[in-house]
Amino acid sequence: MGQTTGNQGVLQQTAFRSLQQDAFQGLQHGASLKGLLKPFKGKGELDQLAAQCRAIEAGLKALAQVVLDQTKRHPFPLLPVRMTEQNTQAGTMFLRWQKIMDRRMGVGVWADMVRSPKTPENLLQDLLALERQRITLNMQMSLIHSIAKQASECAEKMGQAEATYFARLQQHTNQSQHQ
Repeated sequence: MGQTTGNQGVLQQTAFRSLQQDAFQGLQHGASLKGLLKPFKGKGELDQLAAQCRAIEAGLKALAQVVLDQTKRHPFPLLPVRMTEQNTQAGTMFLRWQKIMDRRMGVGVWADMVRSPKTPENLLQDLLALERQRITLNMQMSLIHSIAKQASECAEKMGQAEATYFARLQQHTNQSQHQ
């Protein structure tokens, strides 16, 4: 792919290296819909699913850091926009675009930079690759965090149900012993 400047041309990506399949290998072994779509038999299995999701989430955060580290290297610091991490109160981390001058955030900041004639054409493909990577990692982070949260909440409910059941059995055992 050669670098061209026409509207129909394709620009070559040179400064940013997208995460490849091998970066996700370790995370894939823990992530399986097969493990999610099964008859959970108790609190322990749900706790295990939540723990798996938290481990995957930590791995995704590490991958996001790899992306962030790339954006701190030339030529990206020369741009009026930077990629940052935003940590939510729920503990999730997302990648966001932020304008350096006024600290505005969001994809609109990225879009304005890409549309700007001041942005060098030779960076456009890299900026598109960065945005694609950001979108993907944010989606994966959101899904895994949500599954972990649901699994933890279900484990708690399962524990409450089991405690109620065993309390009732204990009550029945105590009554039988006193008769």
